[in-house]
Amino acid sequence: MSLSEAKLLDDVRQRLFAPTRSANPRTIGLELELIPIHKSTRTRALATADKSASTAEVLSRLGQREGWREESIAGDPPSWNTEDGARISFEPGGQIEISTAPQPTASEVIESTQTAVALLRSAMSSAGIELLARGVDPYNDINAVPLQLHRDRYTGMTRYFDTIGPSGVQMMRQTAALQINLERGEDPKSRWRLLNSLAPIVVALFANSRQYAGKRTEWASYRAQLWRTLDPSRTGIVYEETAHVERYLDFSLDAIAMRGGAGDATYRPFRELLADPAVNTDDWLFHLSTLFPEVRPKEFFELRSADTIEPDALAAPVVFVTSLAYDEESVQRAAELIGAPSEKLLERAGRLGLADPEIHRIASRLVVLALDGGRRLGGDFLRRSHLESAYKYFARALAANDI
Repeated sequence: MSLSEAKLLDDVRQRLFAPTRSANPRTIGLELELIPIHKSTRTRALATADKSASTAEVLSRLGQREGWREESIAGDPPSWNTEDGARISFEPGGQIEISTAPQPTASEVIESTQTAVALLRSAMSSAGIELLARGVDPYNDINAVPLQLHRDRYTGMTRYFDTIGPSGVQMMRQTAALQINLERGEDPKSRWRLLNSLAPIVVALFANSRQYAGKRTEWASYRAQLWRTLDPSRTGIVYEETAHVERYLDFSLDAIAMRGGAGDATYRPFRELLADPAVNTDDWLFHLSTLFPEVRPKEFFELRSADTIEPDALAAPVVFVTSLAYDEESVQRAAELIGAPSEKLLERAGRLGLADPEIHRIASRLVVLALDGGRRLGGDFLRRSHLESAYKYFARALAANDI
């Protein structure tokens, strides 16, 4: 039976935007990516078939030592599940991703991520490999970074992006982000609005990817620029004040499907495939997984706007986002301050960062709200040492761009 818009609207409403009532309503998870390079040459260290030790070999030895469970999919480099529920895996260009288990407190997710990064960096360093915390590869161009995951998802994405322009494959193989996953909560619409409004400020506060392939770019976050331009049909800020669920459905249906209809090699919006009886729920779920808005709804809300970050500064984005999303007083005041989500502000954030006067002003005031909110959330959720670390990061970032 073919899919229908009514059926998909119900799916989006019930599965992606329904309220959640969790035993831990302030749960947080992180996905942090790192770019591996050879210390001696600054060339990319590959997951497999490297001239020296591959990163997959290093991780396999580390996993055996630590008791991690190794899994392989379709001949690609493996992934590992750690004892604390985290997952270590590869991105298409061999970037290494740490996906934490959901944690009930901000401090727990900060510390578990920092511990994982330290472990990985120590093992890689012994093999002559450095794990860079930069939003984009500052040393190598795309020709030096082959596709390293070859299952259908990534070969299909490559074929599709090759029909559009260079940003898609650069995003896949050369960027590294920090994603922050939050509960949808009892009022998903308000949290969805707030997170989309915060996205440009998050881009600006944590931009660290001006350098790409040995050259200075015009963008404070070149990673953000690559994500914005990889395919306008599947990126950006997705919000409509009066009909946020319907807006996300329209966004999803209007995005180009990377899988065509049966026997059809052309690329068309998913909406045009609905009448094809061969297109089923699996195709719809795959399609949703290929959409890359700044905030993506899943069983949680995934904020995708930050360049990856050094682990000793990780408290800053965690404090900023969790305090503004989970402290009730901060939620209200932040919503009043920042206003509606803005695509124009997102573009300026990636290009100018905190050097933009309006963004600097908003970010400065939101930082104060976030630090105050973090204190109200209490030491059991967010330890004082992490608040102090966040304060130091924000003081440096805002002073460096003082206008």
